[in-house]
Amino acid sequence: MKKMNNKGFSLVELIIVIAIMAILAGAIAPALIKYIDKSRKSSDVNNAQSIATAVSSALAKEDAYDAAAAGDYTVDDTLASGNDFQKEVADNLSPIPSVKYKKDGDEKFVIEIFEDASTGKTAFKVKLNSTGKELYPDVDADYK
Repeated sequence: MKKMNNKGFSLVELIIVIAIMAILAGAIAPALIKYIDKSRKSSDVNNAQSIATAVSSALAKEDAYDAAAAGDYTVDDTLASGNDFQKEVADNLSPIPSVKYKKDGDEKFVIEIFEDASTGKTAFKVKLNSTGKELYPDVDADYK
């Protein structure tokens, strides 16, 4: 009886293995993309909470509180060159956080300072500049 000496895989076997791997990759890719998006959204919410902590600390200082006029303040590298409030926030944020989950263009965090109608005190929100989605104190439904 003659011994068969197989030294590898046939072309058909290799094609079948490659096809199975492609099917598995096609099934896993959407779940992986969804997981990455969810992770980036979670990172943005955590960064917004860090910004809120920095804003609260800044508002606790009298000079910064007095300089915190109602309006929107973009959280970026120019924050440190602003008024006392902006400088204090920048000092408490190191490094300046950036938005991870980007849908539209150059997304940045924005601090909105306003007077709370119910208490008459200065309050704030952290939101995104282009979409206006709020991340602190209430998290927008798209980020939950």
